Amino acid sequence: MHRRRAGRRVRAGALRRVIDLAGLPLPPNAPPERSCVRLERPEPGLVVLVLDPPHRSLAVFDAPLLRDLDLALDELERDAALRALVVTGREPLAFAAGADVKAIAEIADPAVAARYVRAGQQVFQRLHALSRGGGGRATVVAAVGGPVPGGACEICLACDRIVLANHEKTRIGLPEVRLGIIPGWGGSQRLPRRVGVPNALQAILQGRLYVPYLAHKLGIVDRLAAPQDLVRIASAIALGRVPCARRERGVWSALVDRNPLALAVIRSQARKQILAETKGHYPAPLEALELVCAAAGTPLSRGLEREVAAVGRLSTGPIAKSLVAIFLASEEAKKLGKRADGSSAPAVRRGGVIGAGVMGGAIASLMAESRIDVR
Repeated sequence: MHRRRAGRRVRAGALRRVIDLAGLPLPPNAPPERSCVRLERPEPGLVVLVLDPPHRSLAVFDAPLLRDLDLALDELERDAALRALVVTGREPLAFAAGADVKAIAEIADPAVAARYVRAGQQVFQRLHALSRGGGGRATVVAAVGGPVPGGACEICLACDRIVLANHEKTRIGLPEVRLGIIPGWGGSQRLPRRVGVPNALQAILQGRLYVPYLAHKLGIVDRLAAPQDLVRIASAIALGRVPCARRERGVWSALVDRNPLALAVIRSQARKQILAETKGHYPAPLEALELVCAAAGTPLSRGLEREVAAVGRLSTGPIAKSLVAIFLASEEAKKLGKRADGSSAPAVRRGGVIGAGVMGGAIASLMAESRIDVR
C-alpha cells in the first residue's frame, strides 16, 4: 500500500471539466497526466485500453487513474474509426483493485465523498455511452483477471461483454458492504439488470468474490478464457469474429424483476434476515437492499444519483470508518508474513493455544481450518 503525505489534495480545476475530484487525497507519487492509461491500436478499428498506472503495482481507481481515463475517453470519442474497444490491465491477472480505500479512509466530508463517487460514475458512463449497449458505435469488451473487486467489477459492468481469466487467482464481485459502504459506481444498478434482482442481492449483500466458474454460471461474466488468450479472445469478440451472447437469465429471475409483488416479498424477507444478522447496527446492507430492489423499475440515471447520496452518507460515518480501518490494518498485517527480500515466511505447521473461552476456541478453530496441528 502507498503512504500519503498529509494534506495533499487535488487542486480545484486541475482535472478535466467532466469530472470534479477537488479535495480528494492524492498518492504522494501521483504521476503526470496521460501516464496511467495506454491506448494501443493493434489493427484498424480496434483499440485496447490498458490500465497501467506507474505509481501502483496494481491499478487502483484513484484520482490520477480517473483523470487519465477521462482524457483517454476524450480521444476515443473523437476516433471516427473506432468500432471495437477492449478494456484490460497491464497483465492478464493484474487488472485493478477497485476504489482507493486509503482515500476513502481520509475523506471526512460527505460532499467530497459524493464528488469522488460521482466522478467515477461519470467516467464509467462515458465508457458505457461508447458501447453498443449504451447507444454508441463500438463493441466494448472487458478482458480481466486476477482480483476484480468493487470498482474494478463496476467498470466491467459498464461494458457490453466481460471475458474473465479462468485462473485460481481470479476473483470478481462487489464486496463493498464489508467496508460499511455500497457499490457506488453503478454496481447496485447494473448487476441486477445483468443477473436479476435475486442473484444481485445475494452477491452484493454477502459481499462475495466469485471464482470464475461461479461468476460465469451466474451470468456476471459472459465468457471464460485462459489468461494467455484473454485479450486475443476479447478482441475477436469486440470485432465480431467470435460470437459471445449474454447468458440467459433464469425464468424465475426474469419474472421476479417484472413482478412488483414478488419483489416486495423478496425485499421483506431480505430485510428481516439483515436485521436478524446485524441487529440494525450496520446500515450499508439495508441501503444496498433498497437500491438493488428499486433497480428494476428505476431509470439508471436516478439509480446512480441514489448511489451517490448513499455512499456520501455511509463512507463518512463511524461504521464505515471502523470497517475500513480494520481492512487497511489487515492488509498491512499480510506484509508481516513477508521477509525482507519479499519472499514468504515458512508455513506454520503446528501451534498451541493457552487458555480457553470464546476467544481461545475461536483461535483454535481458525488454526484447525487452516490445517495447522493445534493443541
